[in-house]
Amino acid sequence: MIITFDIETLPTRDADVIASIADGIKAPATHKKPETIAAWLAENKEAAIAEAVAKTSFDGLYGSIACICYQFDDGEVFHVSAGYDGEACMLDTFFKDIYAQTMVTHNVGVSFVPMTFCGHNIAGFDLPFLKHRSIINNVKPPESLLKAMSAKPWDACIADTMLMWSSDSQKRASMDKLCKAFGIPGKGDFDGSMVADTWPTDPQKVIDYCKDDVTRTRQMYKRITFQW
Repeated sequence: MIITFDIETLPTRDADVIASIADGIKAPATHKKPETIAAWLAENKEAAIAEAVAKTSFDGLYGSIACICYQFDDGEVFHVSAGYDGEACMLDTFFKDIYAQTMVTHNVGVSFVPMTFCGHNIAGFDLPFLKHRSIINNVKPPESLLKAMSAKPWDACIADTMLMWSSDSQKRASMDKLCKAFGIPGKGDFDGSMVADTWPTDPQKVIDYCKDDVTRTRQMYKRITFQW
């Protein structure tokens, strides 16, 4: 069974973390005089803080997951989101669904369908981020996902469409570039850089965007593996 999935992440909202980031913003080393340092900080510090905080959405130590969208084989694309119940509840729901979908009951007990986790850049981003947030939220993933979290990018339990296209770091392609080459509709006028600002006011737009990424990834996977 193949589960194609995508996550959308958010930057930290922890005041202590943000304060620590702010304390770490320094003027460039080329600024030596106190007055030039003060002038640089007055003009640039707030923007530098905002940029550094935004980058925590790429770091599972500080950022968080807004939503997870996923599809078993060619089935419906589901989603779970942090919403009012929080990130831990979202992770637990996602993990329980994976467990339920892969469990097969027999007269003598149960067995589990082998699972391959598919996504674009999941080896480099989604799987490590999920692992880190699971540890921080004290929620244990199912064994099939734990295996993928610890596997090498080329192991059979991972189908990373970015690496499947090319393992050469100089020839890797973004989802948009591959979609364009394959004749698959791309992301349009919304992208990941807009998630943090959009999520508080229109979470459904982010969820729909994430679902579309799952659909696109499944199509890319089929093209790359010559399944059409």
